[in-house]
Amino acid sequence: MKRTRVVALEILLEADAEDRFVDEILALRRNELDVRDRRLLQEIVFGVVRHRNTLDHILSAHVRAGMASQRPPVREALRMGAYQLVYLYKIPAHAAVDETVEALKPAEGATRREIGFVNAVLHQLARDIVGKSRGAPQKEGDGLDVLPIRGGFARFARPVLPDAAKLEAHLSIAYSMPEWLVRRWLARLGEEETRELLRAMLDVPPVTARVTRWAPSREELATSLAEDGLRIEPGPRPDAIVVRGGDLSQARALALGWIQVQDVTAMEIGDILKPPVGARVLDLCAAPGSKALQLIERIGETGHLVATDRSDEKLVLVRRTLERVATNFSTARLPESPEEIDLGETFGHVLVDVPCSNTGVLARRPDARWRLRRRDLESLALIQGKLLEAAWRHLAPGGRLLYSTCSIEPEENEERIAEFIAAHPEATELTVRQFLPHRAAGDGGYASLLLKPRS
Repeated sequence: MKRTRVVALEILLEADAEDRFVDEILALRRNELDVRDRRLLQEIVFGVVRHRNTLDHILSAHVRAGMASQRPPVREALRMGAYQLVYLYKIPAHAAVDETVEALKPAEGATRREIGFVNAVLHQLARDIVGKSRGAPQKEGDGLDVLPIRGGFARFARPVLPDAAKLEAHLSIAYSMPEWLVRRWLARLGEEETRELLRAMLDVPPVTARVTRWAPSREELATSLAEDGLRIEPGPRPDAIVVRGGDLSQARALALGWIQVQDVTAMEIGDILKPPVGARVLDLCAAPGSKALQLIERIGETGHLVATDRSDEKLVLVRRTLERVATNFSTARLPESPEEIDLGETFGHVLVDVPCSNTGVLARRPDARWRLRRRDLESLALIQGKLLEAAWRHLAPGGRLLYSTCSIEPEENEERIAEFIAAHPEATELTVRQFLPHRAAGDGGYASLLLKPRS
């Protein structure tokens, strides 16, 4: 069986070479390790991606040619070792360095010189770290030798952060976020709230699940999960639980449809749209199907849900989710152009959970922060507007449409709705909800419920 850090390095290199999200690759490769090692694998892979900006900045003091000039195996090995040294409390420095160097050795094309270089740089970095403590440092935000880490801080023997007077750059490095995003949030939220938002986006979110109507008693559910090496805690909603421990993807309760892995913010969607028993509902951008399952629970066996998306692969995910417990649904593949969407009928309730920038879920999908560009907001807003128009076309008179995103950007949220209502003054906004990660229990996002008049 491969060592944990060997697999971690391979995943990071694969994600970089193929421009893929690391969680997709992790899902395919996690079974190569036992349960305990899977937790460390996930910790390292997500940690390296989440803190990439900060790691590269700290390492640059010891890498004269710069991190960008390093070959991918060397660059990712340096980041991997630095993450363990800086951010993890329980791994001794010598183990972090030695295991990382060993992981580099089997990498394709790794030379003796590169292996020695990584070893030397990581030893230098280890000497830079004075110590790590839990709790808040006395001079957080002022000390350039203090770096926030999970549940505490790391103190260095030298300044590692940009001058606090250069606020955007300082926060970008301290909290590992693209500077252009920091600049946007400072302008909108101010310094104090932006710091709170950035801290929330560095947290590792808990695994939450919604207990479905097909579940037995909580005691039986807890027993079943315990048999699979998992334990549960009450969630922030009556139908939510926090799951800790082993591998939830292999749990019997999940396979039986007793629970659905879902963030608590996403759980709000069913409560806002509220289709009644017997309703015919459209979920326009349905993959992977977790919100569709919520809606099916509400409409009961006499209702019907039509789930659509733009690829066969996405519809496969939807069917896998729904087929565990339901038969009262159908799926349809959408054309690439939203203007061409025509399902031949209208619905009393429509959900359009549009593709978005993911800025509300950067804690859960940390690599999204490095993929997003400023210009993407314009192109996303264009497609979001077209999908909203397609959803409205399929809404029956007197029906309700819920527009939702996992973004916290105005261009994708309130500005989209304002533009839509300006073009459709007959539409009435019944409810609007803005979720921010530092204010709510779950991810960030947005939801606007619109009513179409009967005539």
